[in-house]
Amino acid sequence: MSESRDVLVVGGGVIGVAAALELARRGAAVTVVERDRIGAACSYGNAGLLTPAVSLPLAAPGLFPKALFWLFDSASPLYIEPRWSLDLARWLAGFLAATPRRRFERGAAALVELSIRSVEFWAALARRGPDRFGFRDTGLLQVFESPSTHAAGRGRAELVARFGVPFESWSAEELREREPALTGPLGGAYFFPNDAHCEPDLAMAALAAEAKGAGVRFVEGAEAWRFRRDGARVVEVATTHGSFRAAEIVLATGAWSKRVAAELGVRVPMLGAKGYTLLLPPVATMPRRALQLADRKIAVTPHAGRLRLSGTLELVDADFSITKSRVASILAGARAALALPDPLEPLEIWRGLRPTLPDGLPMIGRAKGCSNLWLATGHQMTGLKTAPATGRLLAELMTGEQPSLDPDPFRPDRY
Repeated sequence: MSESRDVLVVGGGVIGVAAALELARRGAAVTVVERDRIGAACSYGNAGLLTPAVSLPLAAPGLFPKALFWLFDSASPLYIEPRWSLDLARWLAGFLAATPRRRFERGAAALVELSIRSVEFWAALARRGPDRFGFRDTGLLQVFESPSTHAAGRGRAELVARFGVPFESWSAEELREREPALTGPLGGAYFFPNDAHCEPDLAMAALAAEAKGAGVRFVEGAEAWRFRRDGARVVEVATTHGSFRAAEIVLATGAWSKRVAAELGVRVPMLGAKGYTLLLPPVATMPRRALQLADRKIAVTPHAGRLRLSGTLELVDADFSITKSRVASILAGARAALALPDPLEPLEIWRGLRPTLPDGLPMIGRAKGCSNLWLATGHQMTGLKTAPATGRLLAELMTGEQPSLDPDPFRPDRY
């Protein structure tokens, strides 16, 4: 196979497909090449949350000292594998530089806006499609186990409220009355009524169908393994399913972006952060809405006929092994809050690598030093909830339109 198109998108996850859709809507002939199946990686196994309320950069004020302590605790919410690595040292230095409050809040404002606009897209897609892909706009309930942690969490609720995400504060008594699925110790909650959730694999399928209807061509099983440059331009991409030429190239390869970009001489200072999702059979009392167990950093997402638990981050770069203690920690944390049967055998255990840049913001825009290469990567844990607006912003930049939101926080050349 050999072809020439207007745009070649390398990477068929939710970000790449969203970008392809927006470009096709603007008249471009677009091909997406994917090493596996469309949407087979984190687009398949994420928490399914469409929640601007928790679309915040990982590099938060006060987190770095905790992260150093977590180095020695393999069951901690953010585990950093102790090892000598120059890449890890540089990443941690960049992470530390991004934690001052002013920089964090600027990044939070940008991510929240990206998420709000994306959730609007998902809601519209659900309304006009025959299959709502499990979309439910029943809000997000952020649950705290003690009055002190509830009080400490108010600052973040007020922060996102400044950016257009309303919230309600619930007492422990109100929480027990309104969410009977909760059984553990409760100190209060914050309810974000405009948030939503869905089944991520079905949402990905609906997005891909939309893109295909707009004329996007998908080539699965096509792993990019060689790039040919002529000066500042990429002129050919060789894959395991043929060679491709295009006027513009979009790199949307998630946690593999560092390695793929390096083939082109482009620096993407990314680490893979491994997270887990467990699919459980339905429990006797299913949650009425999506939950975030804030003290334990676990997301609980109810679907038709199953319950999804998601959590933990391990900065491991490219390690795909299953850490038994992480799976046990998620189950134990959920059991502390919900009435789960014992013994409990998950229907599915999934793990994947979230593409994480030091400042917690994605790269969206033209790659430094390469005139026809564009980046859409580094969305940490926010890929599903920010993909549609990412695709639109990238398409606007590529076609010379006035951007619908400020692209400056996401500039690839900030590194």
